[in-house]
Amino acid sequence: MRDMTGMRIANKHVGSSKHAGSNRREASANGPLLQSLALNVVGPLAVFYGLRAAGVGLWWAVLASAVPPLVEALLTVVRERRIGMLGILVLTMVALGAALSAVTGSPRFMFAKDGWMTGIVGLAFLATLRGQPIIFRILSSVAKGDKRAELEHNWQVSPTFRHVMRLLTAVWGVGLLLDSGVRVMLAYTLPIDSVMLVTTLQYVALFVGLEIFSRRYGRNPARIALIHNEAAAVTTAA
Repeated sequence: MRDMTGMRIANKHVGSSKHAGSNRREASANGPLLQSLALNVVGPLAVFYGLRAAGVGLWWAVLASAVPPLVEALLTVVRERRIGMLGILVLTMVALGAALSAVTGSPRFMFAKDGWMTGIVGLAFLATLRGQPIIFRILSSVAKGDKRAELEHNWQVSPTFRHVMRLLTAVWGVGLLLDSGVRVMLAYTLPIDSVMLVTTLQYVALFVGLEIFSRRYGRNPARIALIHNEAAAVTTAA
């Protein structure tokens, strides 16, 4: 499911105190990102319009376009070697979307259901704001070793870190809700063969905007330094 791409990028927004080898880590992190973009954005478009050009019916072309995101979700599970919260969420949404599409048999509903599911995810983001926000939970589920310990320590001792996690969760939640409304509207108003292209471009624009904001806000040097200082102060006092 392509909406999950943005969620997967969240683990790059709050930097660690160790910068040695950062270029190598960045290059390593870009591999899953490129895979996700290929299978969540390029893949569905290529499958849908390729099948339509070959004369395949609209319903089957739409259904087949869901295969690349499903493959991406499965590859993520294999790469992580466990089914974390993010993997469960992605696979559940893909399965639910396929089931609803099979029941209704409506091509427009098949396009619109991506919007409805995006809205559900957005509401889930916002619902976690009173406790541990989902961005923090996703970060913790994919981090390993010292990085996970650092995240959990920062959550316990740094008010600034908790604020960052909650703000990013709120921004992504609201963004996903806006995406949901626009996508559903486009699914029922555009010419049917144009829906996938337009909604994909809209999704990319939204993702790029959220990604730019998250990187600039989460990687702000002054904010990262404040988080480290708060964590260090508690450690020293203990």
